[in-house]
Order: sequence, then structure tokens, then C-alpha cells
Amino acid sequence: MSKFTRLAKPYYKTATMALQKLVSIDSHYDESTIAKDRPYGAGVDKAFDYLLKLAKEYGFEGRKVLGRAVEISYGHSGPLVGVYAHADVVPASGKWSVPPFKPAIDGEGKMIGRGTSDDKGPLVAALFGLKLLKDHGLVSGYRVKLVVGGDEERGSSCLEHYFKEGRGEEPALAFTPDADYPLIYAEKGVDQLSLSRAIDLSPVIALSGGTAVNAVCDSCLVTLPPDEKFVSYLEEKKVDCDIASSDVLLMVTFKGRAAHGAEPEKGVNAGLSALKALSDFYRNEELAKIYDALRHPLGSSFGGDHVAKELGPSTFNYGLFSYDGKTLRFTVDFRYGEDCDYEKAEGKLKEATGAELSLLSRSPALFSPKDGLLVKTLMKVYRAETLKLFAKPLAIGGNTYAKHVKNCVAFGAAFPGHDGRMHAPDEYIYMDDFHKDIAIYAHAIDALGKAARSK
Repeated sequence: MSKFTRLAKPYYKTATMALQKLVSIDSHYDESTIAKDRPYGAGVDKAFDYLLKLAKEYGFEGRKVLGRAVEISYGHSGPLVGVYAHADVVPASGKWSVPPFKPAIDGEGKMIGRGTSDDKGPLVAALFGLKLLKDHGLVSGYRVKLVVGGDEERGSSCLEHYFKEGRGEEPALAFTPDADYPLIYAEKGVDQLSLSRAIDLSPVIALSGGTAVNAVCDSCLVTLPPDEKFVSYLEEKKVDCDIASSDVLLMVTFKGRAAHGAEPEKGVNAGLSALKALSDFYRNEELAKIYDALRHPLGSSFGGDHVAKELGPSTFNYGLFSYDGKTLRFTVDFRYGEDCDYEKAEGKLKEATGAELSLLSRSPALFSPKDGLLVKTLMKVYRAETLKLFAKPLAIGGNTYAKHVKNCVAFGAAFPGHDGRMHAPDEYIYMDDFHKDIAIYAHAIDALGKAARSK
């Protein structure tokens, strides 16, 4: 048993209670409750207030920064070690075995709830790792700031404001607990796009689907006049959908399976299912062309596929869909490797769909040297705490805070084989993993502090 595992054990119960409380707060971006001092809505602000309450109870300094982030600090001199996590979540759609904001621990030892793995579990583990170090007088010659953002799921505007307007200090060394173990040394570039095309989808009145740009669309509602033949077609083709009708309207909810936008191939896109059914039955050739262009998550259906040497294949997730009787709109979360001509791929997508394209956000690919101090230090921590002596750093399709912070990489918290069902129903974290995270993050902060001190 490592020193940090032994020191972490007394914190397990309190940390679990704190995590349950934080997960019970629905902290997705809520435009309807936005105010000047809460730019991401009431839920995110409530999560921030709870974290500040914990910080005060545990003897840390804490401040809310522009309503966009919370900064929890400890230590008074020396280089800064940074930990960057987020309190916002994607909306809880789909079928859950428990209410998504009433977290429960199942018989397998998993806590199920929205945000348990992305990113509230890792956030709370990092907080208690820091508390462990403080309580045992182990922070010496360096400072620590745990920065919690409120808009990671929509592009990380929170950290941009934190550093530019909120007097946020760049760290000497840092990590974000928002990906996978052992460690992420490279991340794909991510472009989030909005496409729109004027099109006649008669007899469709309206269409609406999806919860987030970076999640696979798992439900899409199509509203149209009553049409028994279309209903018979859906039943004959065994299309996964729910049907409700009245004398004046037919409402068809196409069903899919949610997945993280970085891995769209793991989900089933309900929006695309709706486009296919509508184009096939109503013989809409223009809609068929759009569906045909979007049908493959790696982009091969429109010639946008590419495989990079380090970061692997490009992916295209179609997250949000809408139609208002005149214009079809959809969003794309496009992830690509280090040598991809992303502008060429986007041009092909625009040409294939005949849509107008606008760039919502762009986050370039990230690389950290495998032999650099940051990667070497954290890999040493992981190997020491897990005894996985031959573990190697990874390259992933994820898009983390590491792209927005100097001297930062993603470090955990998903262990191999435990993906946590991020952005999907029944998101979870194993409590044994959560407990290990406390020790690992305490060790990581301690090791980075010593490394930064000796630079």
C-alpha cells in the first residue's frame, strides 16, 4: 500500500458524501436562468456555491471568478501547481436506471448519475487529494490552485475569461482530471460547426433533436400531419421510434443511443435515423443526399476521412438537428489529427450537403513531449500508485482543458476498461476508482510541486 493510499482512506466517506451532493445539482448550461453574475445559468452557479462552501469548511481560500469559474487555493510561496476541472455537465437525456440527479450506488459499487465521471467525480477526488496534503502539512515550497470551470462542455469559454479577465495565473505545471489514465500526451483538434440549408421537407412541420454539439443525438422529434402510410412504413421497417398522434398531428420520436462526441461510432444517431426515414418514404432526393453525406461517423461518406499517424482517424459527430418548415440546421463536432487538412474536409462536407457552414469554435491539436518533465513526473506517479509499470501515455480524440492552460496535460480519471459512460445514460464512476483517484491526485500534486520547485 502506498503512502498516499494509506493517508486517503479516512477521507473516503466524506468525499463520497460530497460527490453525491455535487452530482445532485443539475449544472448543465441553462439559457433560461442566465443573469449577469451567472453567465451559464442557475445550476452551474449552484454547483460553484457548493464548492466554495466546501473550500471554506476545509480551510482553503476560494473565490468565484466572473461567475465563470471557482478558484480554490492553498499555499503562500513558490511555483504554482494547477488542477483544472469542470462542474458543468451535458443534459441528462435518454433512459436511466436511476434519476440522473439523484445519484445512487449500485450492487457493483458504481455511483450512477450525471457528472459522476465527467467531471465531478475526478473534481471531488482532486479536492480531497489537496485536502489530504494540507491536513498532513505536505504542501511546502509551492502553491496549489484548483480551478473549476463552468462551460467546458460548450467550448471552455470559462477558462478563457478566467485567464484574460479574471487575473488567473498560469501554472508552472498542471493537469486536468478529465480524460483517461495513464495520461494523455496528445489530443485531436476540434472544430465545432453549424450548417444550415433551405429545403422543403413537406409534409414535415418541424424537427428537433439532440442535447449538445459534442454528444451523439439520441432522440429526434418529427412533427407532421397524420399519415397512416408513414406509420405503417416505420412499423414495417422496424424503425426504433415512439409514435403519438391526434386528429391534427403525428409526432414521431426517433430513438438512438447517446455517446461522447469524440466517439460517435459508439452511439446511434437518432437525427440521422429521422433523415433516412423521411427521405426514403417521401422520396426527397435532396434530403437523401444530405443523409448520405452524413451517414458515416469517420467522414468516408463525403470524402472527409483521414487517418493521422499519431492521433488516428478523424471523426464527425452530428449533435443537434432542427427544421422550422424552411431551413434544416445541424451541428458537427469534427475531431482531427495533427496532419489533417481540416479546411479541405469542411469544404467537402459543405459541398456534399449543399449547406452554409459557419465555425462555432476551433481548438487545435495538442502535443506534450513524452520525455518532458510534466509527462515523466505524472507517469511516474501513475506507475507507483497502480503498479502498472509498463503503462504508456496515450493520444486521444478528447478535447480537454489542457488546450487552454500552459504546461498542462489530461491525467485520468477513467481507468482502462472503465469508460464511465460519459455523455450517455447511466454515467457512472466505480467507488474503488474514486478512492484511488484521491491518492493518485494527492501524489500528483505533491510530485508536481517538488518538480516545479526544482526547475
